[in-house]
Amino acid sequence: MRDGRDDRAAGRQPLPGREVIYEHRRFGAWLRVAAVDAATGLEAVATGPADAPAMVERLAAAKLRRLLEGRR
Repeated sequence: MRDGRDDRAAGRQPLPGREVIYEHRRFGAWLRVAAVDAATGLEAVATGPADAPAMVERLAAAKLRRLLEGRR
């Protein structure tokens, strides 16, 4: 953790070969992360503690991966 940010996922690509756009919105102690697949427009949302943004981003990416796998 640097500068109060959880960066354990830094440098990892959760969905190889796909462009994913992340939107972070903070609501007090909570963080809402939307992961959007740029090619399809599919969106997955995860909510968690604001002090662990990488964890919430990984959760949103995992949910998006499941959505994309279900469309095959």
